[in-house]
Amino acid sequence: MVAALGLCGLGGGRSLPAQEVAHHRRAPLFVSTSATPSVGVDGGALRGPHRDPAVLWRVRTGRRVFSSPGLTRDGWAVFGSLDGTIQAVDRDGIVRWSHRRPSRVFSSPATVGELTVIGSDAREVVALDARGSVVWRATLPQDMDSPVFALPDGELLVASGDLRAFSRAGELRWTAALAGHVYGPLARSSGGEVLVPELRGSVAVIAPTDGALVRRVELGSFLYGGPLALTDGAFVVGLADGTVRCIDAEGGTRWSFRTEGAARRLGVRATPALRPDGVIVVGAEDGGIYGLRVADGTQVFRVATGGPVRSRACIDRDGWAYLGGEDDQLHALAPDNTEAWRVSIGADVDSGPRLLAEGLLVVGADDGALHAVAGTP
Repeated sequence: MVAALGLCGLGGGRSLPAQEVAHHRRAPLFVSTSATPSVGVDGGALRGPHRDPAVLWRVRTGRRVFSSPGLTRDGWAVFGSLDGTIQAVDRDGIVRWSHRRPSRVFSSPATVGELTVIGSDAREVVALDARGSVVWRATLPQDMDSPVFALPDGELLVASGDLRAFSRAGELRWTAALAGHVYGPLARSSGGEVLVPELRGSVAVIAPTDGALVRRVELGSFLYGGPLALTDGAFVVGLADGTVRCIDAEGGTRWSFRTEGAARRLGVRATPALRPDGVIVVGAEDGGIYGLRVADGTQVFRVATGGPVRSRACIDRDGWAYLGGEDDQLHALAPDNTEAWRVSIGADVDSGPRLLAEGLLVVGADDGALHAVAGTP
């Protein structure tokens, strides 16, 4: 079986009943940057809430939260907000530190050792220590929307108007030219190359040692999400033309799946995720959550929701998938391909969920809060 590469890649909290939600005025369509690789935590080592889900706590910020939470060395969730704050929150919903940047934070963080590294609309990337203080900062050519990507050796890749590699200490190692802006997350192929999703409709394959362009795969449609890297060198992407495509290691199309919304020019902005049984889970602008066989792209299931789905699924160790939607809900799909439950968050959820502990996950939303949902694993 072909497998995926990668991982299930915050005032004070208080306990809230699941039914207590804020009124939300629906915003116009927005580009999701919520695609931190999300196959569980530590490769799917945790179980999510399988039954009896409820909102445990909420941590409020001043504006919407698109950022998908990262995980610090201490096991805290760390995320950014459009109010410019970056916060770290423990499993009880207590804010451990908070830091403010001069502009909006769409980006999702990477954590390396005690460092949290994240970008902002101030055309910068900043590294914060375990107390939320600035360790280093670097200027970028454009606003940063894509999540920071950490390589196994701790080197940090930052995609803005170009791709830059920084050491943990903030030293610029190399810069690679890109064919336009990047919204979605980067990925690492089975051969070690970096896969960079370029908004214009291409994936740049970059050598991690010096930033040299290995090849560029042209896809012919805008690319808002990121690639799902497979262990045989292929990758899977969702495109603005409403298709989900698997591209082989040579850059050819292995298979292409057309969503129901493609005929209405509704695209796929979410980044695909892969269950342990070889089923890809990906949301679409037509409101469907699709399950596709990784081998040939055949449809296994489609779960209907009440709005576009841009959140990347977080897959737990048992193959449960958790993802948000613009129907104000957090959805849980069981391994039998049915929707096991949905919990009202009270606002659009474009952020990708993150597992913090057994039966506990966190996710950001358009009400400006990080929400914790707990249940029985």
